[in-house]
Amino acid sequence: MKAGIGDRKMSSQQRARDKSARAGNLPEQIFLWEILIRLPPKDLNRCRAVSRAWRRAVSARDFLLAHHRRQPSLPLINRRSIIGEPRWSNIAALDHRAAQATQQIQPVARLDGSNVSVKASCDGLLILAEGGLRPTPLEARCSVCNPATRQIRHLSSQLKGHAVLGLYRHQPTSEYRLLLRRLCSPISMQVFELDHHHMPPRRVECTREVLCYPLTSSAPLLLRGNLHWTWHTLPLPFGQTETNKTKTILVFDTTAESFRQMPSPPDVHAADLFDMDGVLGMYSWDNGDRSTVRIWVMQDYESQVWSPKCSVECWKESLVPEIPLTQEQRNLVMAMYEEGDVRLLLASEGSLLCVDSQGKLLRSSRDDGHSLSISKHFLKQSLVSYGFFPELRVGINAWPFI
Repeated sequence: MKAGIGDRKMSSQQRARDKSARAGNLPEQIFLWEILIRLPPKDLNRCRAVSRAWRRAVSARDFLLAHHRRQPSLPLINRRSIIGEPRWSNIAALDHRAAQATQQIQPVARLDGSNVSVKASCDGLLILAEGGLRPTPLEARCSVCNPATRQIRHLSSQLKGHAVLGLYRHQPTSEYRLLLRRLCSPISMQVFELDHHHMPPRRVECTREVLCYPLTSSAPLLLRGNLHWTWHTLPLPFGQTETNKTKTILVFDTTAESFRQMPSPPDVHAADLFDMDGVLGMYSWDNGDRSTVRIWVMQDYESQVWSPKCSVECWKESLVPEIPLTQEQRNLVMAMYEEGDVRLLLASEGSLLCVDSQGKLLRSSRDDGHSLSISKHFLKQSLVSYGFFPELRVGINAWPFI
């Protein structure tokens, strides 16, 4: 009987400690949904050590999903050391909101003495391909990782002989899946389910015309439940030449898991796609002026009609006279949509420049000792738990996180 009373006393004391730890006894609605939900993922992780009550509160799935939705979508940058031995490469996220310029380029993953690249991204997950200095799709080792939770699963054996085209969440099942292209004959498109990673990829029906497209050299855009690729990243179908190539956008419906095509604007050159707050946007170099980027917008996704939005003269000596520009560096550009306007992110040697739709320089970041390029993938961090990762154990999930 005394033991039972003691247990109740200990329980009441623990509840009192948990209650007092709740930031001055603020109401849970304010404490959890107005304060903790605004913390960066790293700081929110530290809050789990405060008390059991805090750990339970910030580990609930509905809270973590809401926290993920509040995170910024940050462009990923490829950083490669150009001084020192051994040279290394890593992936970093660009966050211009950081108070100090030195904190704007935030390392995400690093591989010493090897080459790493992001092949796909979705909901805080990254698909990494890691190999030698010049890995081929047959040799590259693929992994799925979550930088926010420092979890990783290697997929080398399952994905051998395949190239990753995209990562998406299958809405009917809530499963995360990879769209693959099989490299050996017969050529085919396949889907690999991360939640059933022990199973081999399964084939997806598609037309011969789709199979003629090449592997994409830029990231697909996931918008309105569809993956989109621009025509210039795809190989020419059989029998076509550059003069009569059909300029279309390849679309993969992630719910039906089927392919279709959409038209692109006329007279585009080296085009890429971007998300304008739920609206499909496209940017490309002007055919006659290699220093100007043209922007189109598809206001009505169903009618698939494009309209020109603006032209941005971005590479001007008067704009950034302190940075030497070469013709090769002018290809390092990506369009984004921030604060209701189009922004262009430009990479030049060890600098990253952000200009607005008028060509005005808004901000810049410098990373001396590194060569920078834009991966055209984004990271929106998430602390949500995914079942396809192995249990956290010491030494298992250290690579490749910094």
